[in-house]
Amino acid sequence: MTDDGSARLETLRGWWRLPDETRKEVRDLARAGRRHPDPEVAWVAWRWAEAVLPVGAPEPGKIRNILSAAGFWLQILVELGGAGDPIDPPQPSWLDRRRARRILRLGPPLN
Repeated sequence: MTDDGSARLETLRGWWRLPDETRKEVRDLARAGRRHPDPEVAWVAWRWAEAVLPVGAPEPGKIRNILSAAGFWLQILVELGGAGDPIDPPQPSWLDRRRARRILRLGPPLN
């Protein structure tokens, strides 16, 4: 794995190490157009969003999102809903890209 690949994986791991309720709070706040009040959590979310949707990368189109969503649900059915291990985070899905887009639209956290 290249240095960029290992850095990306570590960024994804940082996001998955956050408690479930913290990740949910970040998603809810982003949906409301606000950043997380804890600067450290806000930066973890920002770095995660950049790893999911790198700066300058085109946002996925509607057709790609539909196909990705279908694959996501098919994978869940095949794996029988097994939970992912935070040490080996799952590859970002269509839903992750949508959530990352919301976080990136807020701009980087201040300070």
